[in-house]
Formats: sequence, C-alpha cells, structure tokens
Amino acid sequence: FADHIVPIWPLFYRSGSKDEENPPTDTLAFHFESRLSSGNLPFFARPTLGGSETQRGYIEGRWRDDAVWDAAAEYRFWVLPRGFTVWRHIRVERVGAALFYEVGGVGDDAPALFHQSLIHSYGVSARVTVERAAIFRADFGFSREGFNFSAGFGLPF
Repeated sequence: FADHIVPIWPLFYRSGSKDEENPPTDTLAFHFESRLSSGNLPFFARPTLGGSETQRGYIEGRWRDDAVWDAAAEYRFWVLPRGFTVWRHIRVERVGAALFYEVGGVGDDAPALFHQSLIHSYGVSARVTVERAAIFRADFGFSREGFNFSAGFGLPF
C-alpha cells in the first residue's frame, strides 16, 4: 500500500499561524493498495473491497477474491477549523468534510486484475474531531448499486 497527503490552501478559513500548536490544514490525500492471497483460504478470509475503508459506495465485503486492488483520492477540508466547547471540558476541535473517489478491481490471481472491469465509488464524508485525538466520520458513498452509509473512527487511509 502507499499513501500520500498534500497540504493545500484552505477553502473556508484563513490558514493557521506559526504560533498555533496544531493549525488546521486542508489536504489532498491519495491511496493505493493491493492485496494477494494464496492457498486454500476460506471465503471469509479472502481480501475484500467495500465497506467503511475501501469502496465506500458498496456494502462491507461486497467484492471478494484472491487478488484485489484499490486506489482512492480524497479532498479533506475543514468547515469550522477552530473548535468550541460542548460541555464543561469536552471540546469539538474541528468540523469538516471530504469528497472522495475510489476505483479498484478483484480477480482470482494477480494477472486477472488487469482483465476485470473496474469498480467505482464516490461520495462525501462528514468529519468531527473531538479533543484533537478522536476523529469521527460518516461516509455517504454512491456506486452503480446505489447508496451506502458507513460510520467510523479515524481516517479511512
């Protein structure tokens, strides 16, 4: 797998100052992943696509075989870059969103990946960061099979 994140100019706020300990940063994030299996694995142990981290427009484990690959691009931006107190010492640090597009494929072996049709999904994700350590997200993914909602803790990649 490989990930690459590129900071970009903010869309909805002024960028942070050098005095800030943790300035908000809008980013473009790119991801590529390939997984291969061999031997007599049970069906549920084979590599999958679909769910809360890969191909978010499909249900969990929708695509499954001995070889899979997935590539994703995500534009992550903050709408409310500086937080507010919710109750006593509980603080929402940031509120943001992300637009994503994913493409991938499955096959019964590595060479078959190049002969299969592509799997696409796209969507939008809502992000809330609580106390700088906890990123919660809700993903609304779309694919040729319809709509899929998933929620998670942390970033998908």
